[in-house]
Amino acid sequence: MMIRVLLSLILLLASASSFAVNVVFSDDFERTLLGTDWIVTPIGARGKAAIGTHISNSGSRSMYTCCDEVYVTSRAMDLSGVNYAEVSIWIASGSDDYSEWASSGDDLEVQAYLNDGTWQVLEIFEGGGDLHGDIYNFVAKLPDKAYHSGFRLRFHQLDGSGTTLSDRDFWHIDDVTVTDYQVGPTQYPLFFDDFERSTLLTTGDWSINRIDGNFNSDISTHFSTSGSRSMYTCCGRMYTTTRDIDLSGYTFAEISFEVMQGDDSVSGSSAAFGSFDSETPSLGDDVQVQIYMSDGSWREIDYYYGSTLTDGERHTYHARVPDGGYHSAFKLRFHQVKGTHSSIKHYDLWHIDEVFVGTRSPAGPDHFRLSYASNALTCSPQEVTVTACANAACTSQYTGSVTVDLSPTGWVGGDSLTFSGGTGAAQLSHTTAGTVTLDVPSSVPAKSGGGVRCSIDGGPYTGSCDLTFATSGFTYAIPDIIAAKGTTGVTVKAVKEGDTQQCVPAFSNVSKTLDLWTDYASPLTGSRAISVNTVDVGLSEGGATQQTLNFDANGETTIDVNYTDAGEVHLKMKYTGSGSDSGLEMKGSGTFVSRPAGLCVAAATTCPAGDSSCGAFAVAGDAFSLLVTPKAWVMDLDPDFCDNPVATPNYTASNLAISHSLVSPSPGNAGTVSPGSYNHAVSGTGTNSINTSLSEVGVFTFTVTPPSYFTHSLGSFTSAPIGRFYPDHFDAVWTDPGEIAPSCNGSVNDFLYTGEAGYWLSEPTLTLTAKNSSGGTTQNYTRTGYMRLSGSGVTVNAPTTDNSATGTDGNPLAVSVTPQTGSLSVSGSGQVQYVMNLLDQIRYTRNTLSEVAPFSPDLTWSLTAVTDSDGVSLNPVMAPLTSSPVAGFEVRFGRLWLENSYGPETEDLYLPLRTEYFSGSRYVLNTDDICSSWDSVNAGVTPASLTATGVSAGVLVDGRSDSNGILLQAPTTVAGTPDTGEATVTYSADSWLQGDYDNDGSFENPQGIATFGIFRGHQRLIFRKEKH
Repeated sequence: MMIRVLLSLILLLASASSFAVNVVFSDDFERTLLGTDWIVTPIGARGKAAIGTHISNSGSRSMYTCCDEVYVTSRAMDLSGVNYAEVSIWIASGSDDYSEWASSGDDLEVQAYLNDGTWQVLEIFEGGGDLHGDIYNFVAKLPDKAYHSGFRLRFHQLDGSGTTLSDRDFWHIDDVTVTDYQVGPTQYPLFFDDFERSTLLTTGDWSINRIDGNFNSDISTHFSTSGSRSMYTCCGRMYTTTRDIDLSGYTFAEISFEVMQGDDSVSGSSAAFGSFDSETPSLGDDVQVQIYMSDGSWREIDYYYGSTLTDGERHTYHARVPDGGYHSAFKLRFHQVKGTHSSIKHYDLWHIDEVFVGTRSPAGPDHFRLSYASNALTCSPQEVTVTACANAACTSQYTGSVTVDLSPTGWVGGDSLTFSGGTGAAQLSHTTAGTVTLDVPSSVPAKSGGGVRCSIDGGPYTGSCDLTFATSGFTYAIPDIIAAKGTTGVTVKAVKEGDTQQCVPAFSNVSKTLDLWTDYASPLTGSRAISVNTVDVGLSEGGATQQTLNFDANGETTIDVNYTDAGEVHLKMKYTGSGSDSGLEMKGSGTFVSRPAGLCVAAATTCPAGDSSCGAFAVAGDAFSLLVTPKAWVMDLDPDFCDNPVATPNYTASNLAISHSLVSPSPGNAGTVSPGSYNHAVSGTGTNSINTSLSEVGVFTFTVTPPSYFTHSLGSFTSAPIGRFYPDHFDAVWTDPGEIAPSCNGSVNDFLYTGEAGYWLSEPTLTLTAKNSSGGTTQNYTRTGYMRLSGSGVTVNAPTTDNSATGTDGNPLAVSVTPQTGSLSVSGSGQVQYVMNLLDQIRYTRNTLSEVAPFSPDLTWSLTAVTDSDGVSLNPVMAPLTSSPVAGFEVRFGRLWLENSYGPETEDLYLPLRTEYFSGSRYVLNTDDICSSWDSVNAGVTPASLTATGVSAGVLVDGRSDSNGILLQAPTTVAGTPDTGEATVTYSADSWLQGDYDNDGSFENPQGIATFGIFRGHQRLIFRKEKH
């Protein structure tokens, strides 16, 4: 009998149940800043989380964590009263393809905050996976302890690495959703197996498709969740599949099961094989869990990896059947991917227990709320609005179908009401003067919370649900108005109950003096009064003002009504009789909504020009104050609400959308605005200041689109141009270190002489990227008129010493660089390229301290500052940014040697030249010098009466002039005497080829001796000093 009842209930659920769905939290991260929905708590020094464009599931952005240990915690969510809530998250591990690969140990946990103050790990995603990134679509039922008012979701990256210049070990998170499936607490199984029997196939609930191996899936005693048995699969590739489960007609079903990894240390038995040990599945001996969809495909819902490091590890799966699974042949199967074959032993076991597929009854409302006006008349039904609340605070409504019983009796159409969508309307007819109490004594589905709550005349909801019916009063319907525009010709009727219990005129052709006052409904307070016939009425019943109204033969009069603020308000009126009306009291209440004419959207400054001439306004990515003020009416088709003098400070609304449009540059990148919405609060001036950020450079307009205000569409409202937004900082990278050119491409080795100017063979190049405060590139910065950086704004410090080479005193060798201003050009959207000047001169200082052996240059240039005319500067964590150019040559300390020569006075004479360099111990011929030149015009002769220089010039070959050199004319061809003797020749050498020939610590030009005359043999000179 119980089975039949359960079956009947399940059939009823399949045919009639409607499951409401409430999305409690959803984030697709399509903005630049995380905002108030998330709190980032770095534990490690480099831990961080933000929004990036590396990879996404939907749109173009996702949240990422990286670089070190860090927590990212959601805002609180109210899950009180929930029976089944599910979290859905798209997760991608990092990859060098789009961010940076998450290494082994740099894992990501998904955690849930429970009602006992602890955090439960829902899933761990391990680093060290596929180099191209792993994608996970994580879906899970939240644990029962998560159903409380302070639930939070948290991501915990356990570790990471990186530097201040390089972020590493990324995880990417997108489309985070927490959904309340409004179902009841009771589960109704459509399939369940706890395997508490001897063999698997006896019930007809399972089938086995063994691809290879020697053993089928069966039941054993190795593990269990409850009872003493569970199913196992092992020993090769096979599919173990449930029977068909009919889910057609259902809108909600759930799956749960337990999976346990085999363990070498656990013994058990089966009916078929007796006692045998469980066995740990090895790497690759995995289990895949799949479900059969309505389109004929199998979808993976979970995957368990074999590993000898996790013996006996347990897993629990619990989630809703996804859309596409609700059909008559739904199945669940366990696919063992691989296993070791043996005919005598079981290898690579997985144990499965408590397999459940079932549904639940729909959840009922938490409680009901009634709202109505207080001016009820016995001659007219009174309208009452019924709301089904999903939780105690009624922050969300129960939107499923519900039937309520209403009391007292007398409801138009019957004493029950069926509605869906959260609210319904009913009318109570009560023909006897007096007070009744309204209630909802029962409902289907039944409520789970407290008693009914009532709001009278728009007041707060309380447990007082009385409604008083009078035999006479005033009725009037005031249409909703635009603040300060008002309405005219509102008909006020004085009525009373007639003989047939219908409403008839209470007055006829008479003037009556009434008390009038304002009563606030939403919001509950205010400072402005309703005006009637251009006169402000009182702000309370005690402060009511009086007006005399003229009623015609039908007991009617008309009034003009206005209100300069926003909100839902009641115009109350009361007549207290005197004379022949003594003892008569008549009341009336009319509710209407006054809405703003429009919104003024502005900032502290605007720029009507709307182009690059606008002054610097705010940093891209930083918060600025967007000012939104609701305004009262001045004229129809108002072109500018910002100049309207009267605000409506009582205006309040939630989720006003904020959007933006790029004015300039055009074309350009629009960027993103954050937040995408805000809640407008009541304020003294009406103005709300919203901390708003824009990710891009340029001039923009901002549009605020409020939701419907008491069912009225207000439209969208756009600011004047606001800007100019400019970057927060520059990031920099040396994209080319450059290369220093040798002064001489030698016959074997290239070189540069100490003291000789070197130049760039290829100039070093910097790429500067304009960034917003969140690190995103501001692409518009390089558009015409928006780039405020010039070459002079880039400061690159040149080296003053070599990094490696030292002088004779042991100190680094001094270097002198004569820089020129580099050139700046646009290299991409938001990127500029700074190229150092080809004419920069690089010299090693030449003095006695630099007379050292040849060495390769080791020099470093440092970018220390970048500043544009807006004050945008280099990212401080990057300064100084160093680069060492290539220098594939030697620096040699050289000198020029002028050799002595002799000859007859009747012939011209050459003095050969050679270059030498200091090898570390002595000067040696610089055989690589094929570049140094000479010219006799640079030589001087003493005495000039003996000889004179002739015309000779050339370039050294292998460091020598060979048979050429400084040409001296034969003395006999030169005027004057004598014609024989010695002449001293001094050559004006380049400074880097001068030498300390006399060892006096200073450098001088080389000299040589030319001797003219007939050789007379040895002159028996003991010593003759030559100056070299």
